[in-house]
Formats: sequence, structure tokens, C-alpha cells
Amino acid sequence: MTEQRLRIRSVPLMPAIVTGAWSGFVPSLFIGGAAGAIASFAAGAALEWMRELSFTTGIQEQLLPFGDRIGDLQTVQDDWFIVIPLAAVALGLVGALIGALTGALVAATYGSLLGSVEVVVEEATGAERTEPMKRVRRRRARRSTDSAA
Repeated sequence: MTEQRLRIRSVPLMPAIVTGAWSGFVPSLFIGGAAGAIASFAAGAALEWMRELSFTTGIQEQLLPFGDRIGDLQTVQDDWFIVIPLAAVALGLVGALIGALTGALVAATYGSLLGSVEVVVEEATGAERTEPMKRVRRRRARRSTDSAA
């Protein structure tokens, strides 16, 4: 088994951006779903609190805190099946943007900040060796030039 030491001096930009976008999108999607569920639950809790406070104090609901937002809170509570996915996708896209920008920044500054990273590569043993895959090039179909004109 032979060992080779190699240095990585740069990272390609597009794979770094795509990797950063996916790594930002997936966790943000789950966090956004949880945030949407919490928002829907909080809207229902606020409505219930306002109803009880209005009943016990005898004050109209419109005069209580969030009284002018009763319709909006009711919509968020009733349309939870829209609010949760919408919040998830919105936060997922924000996370993807942040991840893509982070990936681009890392790819752009990789060589200047770290100089290079040393990687040790070992040659595969007899049992681990596989035949190298041959790259197959596909030919494009020729266009037919038979025209009726």
C-alpha cells in the first residue's frame, strides 16, 4: 500500500455554491416548519386569551391588545395548513441564500486564507481495487437536412 500526499489549493465555485445552498435550505426548511406551527399555535392562544380577558373584564375585544388584529390572528389559526408550509419554504429559501453566499465566500477565499490543505491518499489493496470506469461520450444525432423548400 503506497501513500501519496497531495495539496488542495482551490475549490470550484459552482459546487461550493450548490453545496452551501442545499446545506442551508434543508435545516431552514425544518426550522421554518416549526416556526409556522408555533405561529399558528400562538395565534390561537392569543385569540383564546383575548376572549377570556374580554369576558372577565367586560371590555370589548377590539380595545384589548391585538384587538385590531383579530381577523389576521383568526386567519393564521384557521389556515394552519397553508401557514406552516409557507413559513417552511420562506425560511428555507433564506437559509439557501445564506448557505450559497457562504459557499461562494469559502470557495473564493480558500486559497488565500488557508494556502492549501494537505490530503493523504492511499492506494487501494487488491481486494478493494476496482476497474476504472471508462467515460462514455455520447454522439449527438445528426440533423437531417432534407427540406421541402
